[in-house]
Amino acid sequence: MTDLVKKYVLVAAFVCLVVLALATAVDFSFFVLPSGLTISNTILPWQPSRSYLAAFAVAAGNSLAAGLISIVLCTILGVGIGLIGARNNPTIAFFYNLYVGAFRNVPILFVILLFYFVGIALPNPAKAPSLFGLVYFSNRGVVFPSIELSGWLSGYGGIALIGVAVAALVVPLRLGLRLLISLASLVLFMALALKFHAPAVGKFGFTSGMAVPVEFMVLTFALSIYYSVEIAEITRGAVLSISRGLVDAAHALGLHAVDRFRLVLAPLAFRFGLPSALNTYLVVLKATSLGVAIGYTELFSVARLSIASSGRVLECLALMGAYYLIMCGALSVAANLITEKLKQRGR
Repeated sequence: MTDLVKKYVLVAAFVCLVVLALATAVDFSFFVLPSGLTISNTILPWQPSRSYLAAFAVAAGNSLAAGLISIVLCTILGVGIGLIGARNNPTIAFFYNLYVGAFRNVPILFVILLFYFVGIALPNPAKAPSLFGLVYFSNRGVVFPSIELSGWLSGYGGIALIGVAVAALVVPLRLGLRLLISLASLVLFMALALKFHAPAVGKFGFTSGMAVPVEFMVLTFALSIYYSVEIAEITRGAVLSISRGLVDAAHALGLHAVDRFRLVLAPLAFRFGLPSALNTYLVVLKATSLGVAIGYTELFSVARLSIASSGRVLECLALMGAYYLIMCGALSVAANLITEKLKQRGR
């Protein structure tokens, strides 16, 4: 039995003990009682007549959406900044250190509150600034155009174009040509199959369009920018840890700078940096709980409402713990398995 298997066995035994302890103390009938909670700005549909379990499921959907979007955005931003920071340039190094130091030396809650007060300081919907009359920014959030499928491309034609876009990424052609075909197919699909309707401003706000609440925007952008610093440092460290001899060998073989990055730098940096990045993603998922500080409808805010209305503290904490145990536990197991796999490949 390997050390990794022993670790999983111990974790499973601990989880079983916790579940057994909770099973003797938790009243499971509470989960199916009508909650009567008023929950706004939810991704999943919600009605007050639904159960407490459904309320926590809706809140978990909000938390998971904020966490996953933050992970994607902080990865894109962090990798880009990290690659720039790895360049041997004093000016770039100065601005890189300035960016990293600005966010590393303040707590995440400060960044969330700062972004929130900036968000609510925006004009009201009647005076909201817009981007080409399609996207509006107000103190209630961001409103995007509503999208409607239309024409024959909304059926088989749209599926065919999306299929071409996906297939172009795997056919044996040059990378630039594949990306060009894929991007052109997606643009053609959006231009011919989708109709965009600009948001309309009414007396008391926007009467049409897709509205994203300011709390959701603030939480995702704050987490994305704050933890992009961690991803940037991981990316920069992974790139700088690659032996200079490998880069010189690729250069001696006549590989272009793009090919050197794609065939040498990127695979090795991915191997070196992925385990640490997965640990950062764990922190991002758990940091979504700080959305309670700005009124975002996530797990902690719904748990607080449930405790206040029912007085069932242990049951509500059990549901919260189950969510974080499942989501963060699954990501942690995946991180350990990937790390072990990369170690075996390195040998």
